Amino acid sequence: MEPISFKITQATLKKMNKFYDSQMVPFEEGQFLLKAQTIDCDIEVSNELIATFRGENAIHEAVHWSKKLAKKIEKEKESHALCLHHHIGSAETGSNDYIGPLCVVACYVDEENIEFIKNLNITDVESLTNQEVVDYAKLLRERVITSLLVLDNSHYNKMIDNGLNQANIRARLINQALVNVLQKAKKNVEFKVIERYISPKTYFNYLKNEVIVVKDLMFEEHADQQYLAVLAAEIISRYAYLSYYASMTKSLKIKLARGSGSNVDAVVVNIAEKYGEKILTKVVKLNFTDTKKVKSMLKEKS
Repeated sequence: MEPISFKITQATLKKMNKFYDSQMVPFEEGQFLLKAQTIDCDIEVSNELIATFRGENAIHEAVHWSKKLAKKIEKEKESHALCLHHHIGSAETGSNDYIGPLCVVACYVDEENIEFIKNLNITDVESLTNQEVVDYAKLLRERVITSLLVLDNSHYNKMIDNGLNQANIRARLINQALVNVLQKAKKNVEFKVIERYISPKTYFNYLKNEVIVVKDLMFEEHADQQYLAVLAAEIISRYAYLSYYASMTKSLKIKLARGSGSNVDAVVVNIAEKYGEKILTKVVKLNFTDTKKVKSMLKEKS
């Protein structure tokens, strides 16, 4: 990443000296006015009061001292241009599927891998075949820092029974995945993005009792179009779901169906008839309206 440089005032220099007091680096008088080192960022202030920030966390440090830069980043956050700064993104698969688990992924993507993902030329995740999802996911997992959380339906249904709703469950999983990735990345990340599925206020209200909460999030619609970490997370979460789904198909020896609705209900009825109604706790999300229809169909057949 290119160094970030801009002119500062004497007043700002004074604040920087105080702020970086414990992170100062020795330098010869006459060369610099300040020299400090933080996690993944080297900071220098020249005799001409030019502040320079180098390293992975240059943006994170620089925005503290330049209102102009901070406004530029805020403007970029609000734009629809592809984010070229290192960032974290999260996505999930399975929330709309009656059968199968909930798979949540968070990814950290640095500048180098932004270029790599961009060159894959993935324009629409929805149009990818299952094999393409698998192939891309394997490539991405080798390059980016990820956290994958898979919630099977046994645990999902227990959480629902304990009074949680699906939006609450998703918030908890997303937050944990973000925490995991930040711990693996071991650096401050300015941009942390999740797909907006509920309001920020509701999201954080669901997490009010959590010990660690990642708070400085951006909630974006169609986030995968602007943030490649979200795109990577979406592909990897789909891959995880497909892997689990294939395992379920093999175990149950029944051809399954995605989504919800009458065709899926018919498959679930077949599963219940073959293995008993109790197996539904492990196979489906019981809080879906499909469950009433399935039980009604089973009652008619008995």
